[in-house]
Amino acid sequence: MAAWSALLVAHCRVTAVLDRELRQRIGMTLDDYDVLYQLRVAGEPIRMATLAERVLVSRPTASRAVDRLVANGWIRRWHDEQDRRVVLLELTGEGRRQQSRAGRVHVDGIARLVGAPLVDRDVAALTDSLRALAAGAEEETGRNRTSSPG
Repeated sequence: MAAWSALLVAHCRVTAVLDRELRQRIGMTLDDYDVLYQLRVAGEPIRMATLAERVLVSRPTASRAVDRLVANGWIRRWHDEQDRRVVLLELTGEGRRQQSRAGRVHVDGIARLVGAPLVDRDVAALTDSLRALAAGAEEETGRNRTSSPG
């Protein structure tokens, strides 16, 4: 239980700081960044359903983030011409610029909050252990969330 507790506390604290930094410096949430990052990595328009599977938040949270990002002009959203039930998304030029700006803040935060404290630790063993946890949970859920949040 100590490992579980440490994992939860570390996740909570690190993501809170990353979210606060993105809000203060860029004007977006960590959830917004995750959406923009996944759209950037896709490199082409993707379905809303596909995005919802890739991001690290719930579907309702992803939908609210998309609504905000569309309102900001950072994402374009439209219905597929062949199947009007399908919603497609892509980054706008401004969305790409904002994702790049936020990416620099995010990566700097990860280096400071994750990389620096682990310098003298066995990071490879920690990484392998966390991947094993994710794989075990994936087997239980049948859901693949292997893409990283940047």
